[in-house]
Amino acid sequence: MTSEVRAADQPAGATPTEARRVTVGLDMPPAGRALRALFAAVAVWYRVDRDARFDGAYFLRTVLCCVLVAVVYVVAYRLLSGVLDRMSPWTGTAMFLVPTLIYPMGIGPSSLHDGLGLYTLLGFVLCPALGYAGAEVTALPALVTGRRHRLYTPFNIADRAELAFRTSPGGGWRVWWVVSAVVTGAYFLVFWVVELMSFIRPVEDAVGEFEVPAWLALVLVLPVVCLAVRALRAAPGPERRTWNLAALFLLCAIPVGVNVPDMLWGGIILVGLVTAVSRGVRRLRRRTPATG
Repeated sequence: MTSEVRAADQPAGATPTEARRVTVGLDMPPAGRALRALFAAVAVWYRVDRDARFDGAYFLRTVLCCVLVAVVYVVAYRLLSGVLDRMSPWTGTAMFLVPTLIYPMGIGPSSLHDGLGLYTLLGFVLCPALGYAGAEVTALPALVTGRRHRLYTPFNIADRAELAFRTSPGGGWRVWWVVSAVVTGAYFLVFWVVELMSFIRPVEDAVGEFEVPAWLALVLVLPVVCLAVRALRAAPGPERRTWNLAALFLLCAIPVGVNVPDMLWGGIILVGLVTAVSRGVRRLRRRTPATG
């Protein structure tokens, strides 16, 4: 599948060949891939530690549910493949994330919930392995069908930030640029990786129970302000749009606190549904003849 790369997704200073490799929701910049790989390793550790407490019969039911979920996703992905590139990536992602709501809504047996979690874990592992920056639940279907579509994931926040900080700020911004990039990287390591590690029993036994304070997410105010102010002072162009988008995405991550990526998945679903409705209304208005 060939996707057109928007100017906002092209880091300044990159050659045309390098720029074509980076499309948010489709391709992974290096740091985004490293973050995903680290998160996947911790997620596997967490899952092994958790599932080791299941009895054999329940674990077998979980695996069977995982296989069932995988088949459904692969079939749905193949059937929708022809239309995904014609709709907003937000809407396409929402379509594949809506089934995951069975867990928070308590629909179905617990083995189905754990099977869905096991399937999602597979996506966490496959995405960095394949270099696919789309939704984790579509990683296996993308591998099986050989078709990749631009879909979104909470990790795209890190991708946006990386693309922004890879640009050259110019002027006297270099020190603030470096400090903001370091603060952003520390945020992702602490809130996305260390927080997940705190739920793993061997870690709890070694260091005791701990939880990352949600207010620490306010450290993102620094990179948000840095990116936003730099964008305001820049002339219209690809760099300005890249900085604006990175600031917006990082700003949205602050109120989420430690509830990642769960709340961010919910946010993607909400944006996807709103996007679908707004586009539908616009189409209806264009087709409705004016009266007066």
